[in-house]
Amino acid sequence: MPHRRQFLTTAATALSGASVFGVAPATAASVPCVSTRDHFDENGTLTPENTARSYDTTSDVPVVDTDCVSDLTVFVHGWDKSGSDPEQRALDKITTADTELTENGYDGAVVGYTWDSDKGDGLDFGWDVAQGIAQRNGRKLAQFALDVKRSCPETTLRFVSHSLGAQVAFSALRTLNDRSAWGSLDTTIQTVHPLGAATDNDVPTKETGRATYDAIKAQTGSVYNYHNAADDVLQWAYGTIEFDDALGETGVESDDTPPANYTDRDVESQVGDDHSNYLNTVADDVLGDM
Repeated sequence: MPHRRQFLTTAATALSGASVFGVAPATAASVPCVSTRDHFDENGTLTPENTARSYDTTSDVPVVDTDCVSDLTVFVHGWDKSGSDPEQRALDKITTADTELTENGYDGAVVGYTWDSDKGDGLDFGWDVAQGIAQRNGRKLAQFALDVKRSCPETTLRFVSHSLGAQVAFSALRTLNDRSAWGSLDTTIQTVHPLGAATDNDVPTKETGRATYDAIKAQTGSVYNYHNAADDVLQWAYGTIEFDDALGETGVESDDTPPANYTDRDVESQVGDDHSNYLNTVADDVLGDM
């Protein structure tokens, strides 16, 4: 067993889904993005020039910057503490999401959601700070969803997330469930697709995660959780940091109750042990569930 700090260093790199598996970097992204980069400082505190609900865009995001679209998927990336230029690596993942969904037959618009996944430091390499920032980004993603539906009520809206991005998406659902303005629009997030979710496996359950359970039930058409018992990053990296099982490894905790519109999808045979491999292997499953 390596020294704990060395072990956590490897865990931090692995959970980012970056070069630990030798994946070559993608080209620079050209996908429209919602961004909350630098809205939080290294301690996870909201910076003075930003608000709890504010977000930026690349000025070409469908609906909020341009015209309505019939179908819009927001992709939320995960944690990244693996080295220099984390924002570019996040944009690369967003490009991959757009490419894989489009090549597998998705004819809607893909928008990236990029956030401060690299902030924080210390013995846990900023994991607690990153989780806090992910949770607080839920309000910002929820505000974007509200802005989309107010401008274009007929737009079908979907969330796809990878790794820690699941905490952003679930937090957004909880926020929407608490917002009376959302209910007045008479709509939901049509589908939600967490890939290798780095969040506890009891989060969507009636027994433990009642707020998320209620939000999934009330604010989504369907949630499809793609889990993989062979994902060794979630097996040992998430377990080392959180001392718990990840939703993306096991699916919902045994004997607990998820909402009726929640489904676990076992994708071990496609993904294998590579935490960064979900987008490249299960986009067709995601399309099938859409």
